[in-house]
Amino acid sequence: MDWNRITRNWNRASQRLQDRFPDTDPDILSAPPPDLDHVARHVAERHDLTYAEALVEVQDLFFAESLPEPVRQKVA
Repeated sequence: MDWNRITRNWNRASQRLQDRFPDTDPDILSAPPPDLDHVARHVAERHDLTYAEALVEVQDLFFAESLPEPVRQKVA
């Protein structure tokens, strides 16, 4: 997963994250976190998940966001 590609369009990515995990704190996610680990830890804390569970969920959610634009449009 290319974290830089995700953070370049953080508005779209963070909206998908908040749609999937409504208990996330919009203030914490207003700017791109330094890495996926920070996002997974925040999701785990707010949604009663283990870190491992949250990491898998966040990776799955952001998979399409990490693809090149022409490919992402076909799978999204």
